[in-house]
Amino acid sequence: MAARSGRFVNGCRRPTQLLLLLLLAVFLLGTLLVLYKLNHSPLIHQYDILQEYLESNPQKSSRTRSILLWSSFFGDPRWGLPADSLGPQELREDLHCPVYQCEVTNSHDFLPALDLYDAIVFHMAEHFPFLQPVPASRSPHQAYVFALMESAGETKHRLSDERDFYNLTMTNRLDSDVVWPYGQLQDIETGAVVAPSAQPHWRQPPTQGTWNDTRVEGLWQSKTKMAAWFVSHCQTLSRRENLTAALQEHFEVDVYGKCGPLSCDRGDPHCDEMLDTDYMFYLAFENSLCEDYVTEKLFGVLERHIIPVVFGGADYTRFLPPHSYIDANRFDSAQELAEHMRFVAGDLEEYTSYFWWRQHYRLVTVSPFCDLCARLHSSAQRHRSQVYGDIQSWWFNSCRFKANIRF
Repeated sequence: MAARSGRFVNGCRRPTQLLLLLLLAVFLLGTLLVLYKLNHSPLIHQYDILQEYLESNPQKSSRTRSILLWSSFFGDPRWGLPADSLGPQELREDLHCPVYQCEVTNSHDFLPALDLYDAIVFHMAEHFPFLQPVPASRSPHQAYVFALMESAGETKHRLSDERDFYNLTMTNRLDSDVVWPYGQLQDIETGAVVAPSAQPHWRQPPTQGTWNDTRVEGLWQSKTKMAAWFVSHCQTLSRRENLTAALQEHFEVDVYGKCGPLSCDRGDPHCDEMLDTDYMFYLAFENSLCEDYVTEKLFGVLERHIIPVVFGGADYTRFLPPHSYIDANRFDSAQELAEHMRFVAGDLEEYTSYFWWRQHYRLVTVSPFCDLCARLHSSAQRHRSQVYGDIQSWWFNSCRFKANIRF
């Protein structure tokens, strides 16, 4: 009876021991798993993870990117560039691009196939070519670029038919992927390009009476005329011609070009000198009231000793230093604008104060193909894809018909 009882006890112990061993094994396995997870956790070993990735994915030397100009630029197949095809050397030496490992060409057979180009640029002020409207095939890595330096009113495409077609934008809009302005302002002291920018950091104008410019003071004495306007498009979406007519009710505005009685040949240096010596103001009036649309009408006159009166759809604080221009849209009526212009013109100290910025900033130009080249080399462009589903809404909604000033 005692022997049987001992065998019973031993029999009960074996399952218990096996269960304990199993639980111990599970515990040890779980502990090892936890330790493994901790050892590879990004919370603890984030630097090791980065190092492992970089070692297993070494950065390759950046290859040259290719850019094809699909259509012409207002009849110019070179888009203002010095040759039909430019390589990295020309981008570095002629265009002064910081990132220059690109080729830009207007030759469709520069590469063996169209789908080998990294980017194809389409000018929106030109129709698609009749014989070959768009490339027959398209590579997934390619960027199709929507390019236009002018306002939306110059678009010669039915954009509703071009949904999901473009990957990048290259326009005057500051929210474009590649911003294409008519000019830029650079800080003389730092060399930094300050504007155009969504939030430029401007130096502040000096207190009135603490700054003077003898050159402007001398010219002010000779300026006997109020305002000049050089213009070739007479009927415009902005109705700038009507604003000019309203100002002419208060003082004389000399209109040069196709829309006025006076003429001055383009490129004639006398025209520029005349702005310095004869006129108080230049009317830099845009043909469209579109966001960020600021053209050579303004940037060209910044080189002269004359105050620009601007009229357009842009927020000019993004483009020009404070107290360097007069914005027509800041006034309720043409009469109020005319009265302010008379006040500025009649006060030497007030007039010269508008030129304070010239000792701090200079006008520069940068080719948009420099920025496009840099964009094609960026890691964001290589590892992220985008497409404009409704390019028409993005582009056309930036314009309006109604101005803030009444005239």
